[in-house]
Amino acid sequence: MNRARLVYIALLLLMLAVPAGSLYYKLYVVQLPLQSLIPDVSYKVETLFEVDGYGNNINIATFLPKNDSRQRIFDEQNSGGVFNLEIVSEGLNRVARWQADNVNGHQYLSYTYHVSARHVRYDLLPELTIPESYPAGLDVYLEAEEGIQVHDPLIENVLYQRLGLPRNSELKVLPTLQAIHNYLQHKLENRNFSGFTDAITALKLGEASCNGKSRAFVALARKLNMPARLVGGLVLTTGNKRTSHQWVEVFISGHWVPFDTINNHFAELPENYIALYYGDEVLFKHSGNINFSYVFSTYKRLIPRNEVGEALGDSLFNSVNIYAVFEKVGISQNLLKILLMIPLGALVTVVFRNVIGLETFGTFLPALIAAAARETGLLWGLVGFLSIVLAAAWVRRGLDWLQLLHSPKMAIMLTVVVIIMLAMTVTGVNYGLFDLAHVSLFPIAILAITAERFALTEIEQGSQKVWSMTVMTMVVISAAYVVMDSLFLQSLIMALPEMLLVVIALNLWLGKWVGLRLMEFIRFRKLIFGREAQQP
Repeated sequence: MNRARLVYIALLLLMLAVPAGSLYYKLYVVQLPLQSLIPDVSYKVETLFEVDGYGNNINIATFLPKNDSRQRIFDEQNSGGVFNLEIVSEGLNRVARWQADNVNGHQYLSYTYHVSARHVRYDLLPELTIPESYPAGLDVYLEAEEGIQVHDPLIENVLYQRLGLPRNSELKVLPTLQAIHNYLQHKLENRNFSGFTDAITALKLGEASCNGKSRAFVALARKLNMPARLVGGLVLTTGNKRTSHQWVEVFISGHWVPFDTINNHFAELPENYIALYYGDEVLFKHSGNINFSYVFSTYKRLIPRNEVGEALGDSLFNSVNIYAVFEKVGISQNLLKILLMIPLGALVTVVFRNVIGLETFGTFLPALIAAAARETGLLWGLVGFLSIVLAAAWVRRGLDWLQLLHSPKMAIMLTVVVIIMLAMTVTGVNYGLFDLAHVSLFPIAILAITAERFALTEIEQGSQKVWSMTVMTMVVISAAYVVMDSLFLQSLIMALPEMLLVVIALNLWLGKWVGLRLMEFIRFRKLIFGREAQQP
């Protein structure tokens, strides 16, 4: 066995041994639970607005989530178009205000953020009684409001007649809140009202949406000297929707404890609840006569668990340190995730080229386009790729007719690619196709080189060959996209980035591939089977 062969085998074993040793260290030396290596679920939330301007000034305001002990907000981005954004604090809330003067035509704007929240549950002690007084600053949460009629006779009637609570006696917190919660959940029907429903109306009708039930809950709690407040937010589920949600928090023993009678969450809040504001507020405020509309688009994402970083500390095996370093220099975790997944996309490209036998433009172009398409989506990614390459290739043929030197010609094509990408981005923003607008993330130089190769292949080998390569390239892009967008693989690589050494090991193995490619087998199958039939 020669030296090169020995080095090859040693390198292959090393690429497998290092991640295996790292995994052993994390699970058996540090004794991390296997579940902790799987990243937390996070959500990408995009609020999309549409307005029509008629030469007038437009103002739009809404609430943005803020960091607290339960939820963490990161990677915030604003796409305001002609609108200027100002973010201010108003009491407990974080308010975003967009403003533009002399607005004409149909306008789109969006605000995107990532959020990771944890499930919380409070165990209320059975012997805990309702206090007679509270710390300063909580009095406001005992007062009546426009939609929370604490002193209305109906509130007393519900508490002491319908719920049967004893008057003039020391009430226990747990059974009292259980009585209020159960009454509102079972005696008031759930209805999807879009308008304002105050506490008294909800109790009289015997039905209400989340805001009506929440106001009734707050009114009943405040009447019994329990500070309570409304919380407005979102229940995060993948997809698009226009509905927000409202629940209640009651101040108990130094904690704001959540209650949601619509979805039957007693003293708990699931991880897919995100708080946007506190108080009896309107989620959106805007100028009149502008045909205002909005939609929330939510996507699931993954981030590393905090307990992994705490357990491993400054160890070289701590993948969380990687994310912290990137955050210090302003690089988002989403970008880091893309970087970690590109080697998997490249591996897919290698398999399709070396094992299956598909011929593509560029060795790793499919992986890079697939990485960029994670922001556009696969469909718009393929549309953007094909449009840019075809348009730039057409320009390249025109430059050939002018008989320019190669370097200036490539510089012109690079500029043309940039112009096309900018035009697609502007078109996407103007028509509300925000996924298409992210085509600007595509690798510019590689697209210019691909366009040149497209034109040369068409000239040298004909249209059939160039279109065959184009289709095969798009197939490999799609396959790489599916692999890179896999939540399972993302979670594996983010928790164990040393697994990239396994990717190197697989590439080392594929680098010695001498077998027949699948496309060659299909092409020569008659000859192969013919020879087998002729053998005695």
